[in-house]
Amino acid sequence: MSQRHSRSRRAAVLLTAVLAVGGVSVGPVAAAESTAVPFSDGFESGNTAVWPREGIDGKGSVDVVAAPGGHGGKAARFTMPDQGNSYRAEIATSRLPYGSYRYTFANYLPQDWTSFDAQTIVSQWHGGEGTTPAVVLAVKADRWLMLVHWTEGAGPLNEARYDLGPVRLGHWNQWSFDITWSTATTPGSLTARLDGTLVGSHQGPNDYSRTTNAPHRDTAPYHKIGLYRPNWKAEKGYVNGGTPPVVIYYDDVSITSISPAAGNPTAAPTPAGPAPTMSSAAAPAPATTAKPVPSPPPVRPSSSEPAQESPSARTPAATTGAAAPGTAFPTPSPTVDDALAQADTDTDRDNHDYVLAHTGSSSRIPLVVAAGSTLLIAGLLLAYRLRRRSATRRTHRKAH
Repeated sequence: MSQRHSRSRRAAVLLTAVLAVGGVSVGPVAAAESTAVPFSDGFESGNTAVWPREGIDGKGSVDVVAAPGGHGGKAARFTMPDQGNSYRAEIATSRLPYGSYRYTFANYLPQDWTSFDAQTIVSQWHGGEGTTPAVVLAVKADRWLMLVHWTEGAGPLNEARYDLGPVRLGHWNQWSFDITWSTATTPGSLTARLDGTLVGSHQGPNDYSRTTNAPHRDTAPYHKIGLYRPNWKAEKGYVNGGTPPVVIYYDDVSITSISPAAGNPTAAPTPAGPAPTMSSAAAPAPATTAKPVPSPPPVRPSSSEPAQESPSARTPAATTGAAAPGTAFPTPSPTVDDALAQADTDTDRDNHDYVLAHTGSSSRIPLVVAAGSTLLIAGLLLAYRLRRRSATRRTHRKAH
């Protein structure tokens, strides 16, 4: 009798252990998303099925075609017509846990790209509903522009802008962004490389993880590629401009886990071109660096944006932290032309009118439920086998 009770106790202990593992499986499930290569797509499948989200507003389109410019293979083509209600054509990856990642991709602006004074966002890392993109790569006039946004506590939005150099049309741009996403305990860092050359660096907060009641602060921003022109929205009074459709191509998109140190170069060169600019209602600001560019003219302003002064004509503002080669200068808040949407209105692949943050694989609930169910079934099977084994042994004893 005592042996029978002992076996029952052992079975109960094993079942409890299995269920306990299932009860705390949220952490391991989330960590499993961060593999050596969490995401990779060269579009050779002929479609964008591996991208869990897409956002098409108006009559834009995303399709896979033969890559232009002698690149070979296939590429994703994003098209956005200028007919009054088209302002977005994007696809996006799933969310990943906070950490350090290398985001690489190649994009191509065709020779007939029309220069546009306001921002055309071509890549962004978004935190979801109710937030401005944490990191933005945009084309403004004929130059590359990088913006970094963050908040502290309940404070206002902070922004740092970086001129990454001139745009080359008809050229495949090989981009690499090493990003350590900032958290309450991890200082953030970001380095941007174009065709293997360092073009920008940002040290300090780079998202909303330190924000009071920040939405989705349990995961890092997800990556979006394509086309987005905020000021082409109808509510901003935009009408048919009659210009040719905006087209961009993307290929070889990947996300790789890296060590935090990979995103922190030991030294950054002194910039010779326009310094990064900052606007913030909060006093503290991270040290920032930027790539030297060959003394370009100031970025062409929009009609509602004042012309920028020559960097040599400005008086640097006092900044906190160690001195950096690229000193930040205060600038006005973004103009209407450059304003970024505070809400992410992308939809999932079924075109349900859901905010992206609530759809696709950004939700952990299906993963947790699936893992918990699997462990529960395994525990029940284990208990059943132990009970059968115990019953078989009792039958043998009675037979003898």
